[in-house]
Amino acid sequence: MSAAGARHLTRRRLLALVTGIALVAGPALAGCGGREPTHGGPIDGPNGADLFSGAGSVWHQPVPDGASIDPRSADYVRQLMVSKDKDKPRVLPVVSVNGYTVPVYDADASTPRYRVEATEQFVSGGWTLPAVPIPATAAPDSRDDHHMVVVDRSAGCVYEFWGAQVKGSVWTASWVNATPVDGTGVYPDGLAARGTGISAAAGLIWPQELAAGRIDHALVFATPWTRRDAAVPPATTSDGQSGPDIAALPAGARLRLDPAVDVDALGLTPEQRTIAVALQRYGMILGDTSGSGLTLYASAPQSYFTFPYPAEWAKGTWASIDAIPFDRMQVLTLPTPSRKPTGGPVLNRCTQDAVHGQSLGTGSRDDE
Repeated sequence: MSAAGARHLTRRRLLALVTGIALVAGPALAGCGGREPTHGGPIDGPNGADLFSGAGSVWHQPVPDGASIDPRSADYVRQLMVSKDKDKPRVLPVVSVNGYTVPVYDADASTPRYRVEATEQFVSGGWTLPAVPIPATAAPDSRDDHHMVVVDRSAGCVYEFWGAQVKGSVWTASWVNATPVDGTGVYPDGLAARGTGISAAAGLIWPQELAAGRIDHALVFATPWTRRDAAVPPATTSDGQSGPDIAALPAGARLRLDPAVDVDALGLTPEQRTIAVALQRYGMILGDTSGSGLTLYASAPQSYFTFPYPAEWAKGTWASIDAIPFDRMQVLTLPTPSRKPTGGPVLNRCTQDAVHGQSLGTGSRDDE
């Protein structure tokens, strides 16, 4: 596709997105809680609900009925509900929807390939992926981290970016990496686009799931209260800022909504109920460090032909899920801490052609 053709397609998609928001933002907002979510037409776009279902993956494994609760669970949850914003008395949990999240794009064997060089020295001697599929309409999230994911099922690979940008026909990123679609969604060397070693594509909320009223995997979440010196599986490293003097969770911690909570008695909207049930069945895993509050992540709507989420989610950057009682979350017994990654980058079938140095570098980042 020519550059002009790509720009034309992008304008059409943006117009359709805006039109989709307009269509659902009128009569769909006239009602109140209890209505069915309304979308701007059929959901035309990526669906990664089945990603990372390989052997050893935690994402699609329900929390066992008899799962043990960590002795410090109450302290951890109490800290989760503390706002880092001094003007707010408590955390108001949200889903990042229209920014500060991850746009996901589908690719196939016909998608143009680009050589993408990482500008951060997380690997001494550099890191470059020589043939990354990037659709002509792809664009990173416009907010600080500029995350982006490309799923190429023909190759069986998930490509992920942090700090992605394009100038002309040249793509670069602060970091870029890839992992198998049918793997665990975890980088043993810690070199994911998220600062915990957990793939940026793992644990997202997908619009098709909300439309169906069912999420069959754990969700990823972020909090400002992440330990800087500890990570537990599935995380392999941490981008946390908090010391051991407060009850900050280690990256990789898994929580569930207390199964004694009667979700149907909470008066939730359909999408909130779907999320709450998933939190009871599969829980949520600490995969990132946020700037101020407790955040879940939805696949960014910019990847879809029309706005794919409930109408009220089009109103701002974040969608409120405060009606879910997050103060009733339970921290599952924390596993033995992960060993800090050492040695060189760990290659997989999606990165076997990477051009790279031989040892992990000293690069650091602040994902807030």
